[in-house]
Order: sequence, then C-alpha cells, then structure tokens
Amino acid sequence: MEELQNTTPSEKFEAVIKEYLQQGKEKLEKDLAGTREAIKLIAKDKTKNFMRTMDMGLSEEERNCLSALIITSMYQSFCYGYGIGKIEGDTKQKVCL
Repeated sequence: MEELQNTTPSEKFEAVIKEYLQQGKEKLEKDLAGTREAIKLIAKDKTKNFMRTMDMGLSEEERNCLSALIITSMYQSFCYGYGIGKIEGDTKQKVCL
C-alpha cells in the first residue's frame, strides 16, 4: 500500500477495490464451500426457470453453458459485494459504483 501514496484518489480506490476483489475470490474459493454449492444450485434452478419461461428445451451443453454463465456472474457479484463491504467498513462511508 505504500506505493499508493503518489497516486490520485481514483487510482487508490481502483487499487484497493482490486485487492479486495482478489480477497473475496480467495475467500469464496477456499473458505466458503457451502456458498459455492448454493450458487451452483441456484444457477441450476435459474436455468430450469429460464427453460420453463421461454417454453423451450435446451441441450445438456446449452444448459451447462447457461449455468456456468450464471455461476460466474454470481461469483463476480459476491466478490464485488465483499470488496465494497470492506471499503465501506474501512472508510465508514457508503460506496456507489
């Protein structure tokens, strides 16, 4: 963090959020196995709901692709939520992206 002293506030914020995003990713990968499994179950359910709503079937490959897209999005959302929560906790201010 010492190298952040000669940077603009937006560069500092970007560096800090990247660091917290990485921490969120590591936490999700290592510590939160239950959360990862829940995300997978939700993605499967969302895929089924999509097929029901669209009144169309998807091949197994298409279902897997849609589920993977949903899982990736949810992982990313978790990491951003984790990072923003950390920043808000550090600064005692609301963060809006």
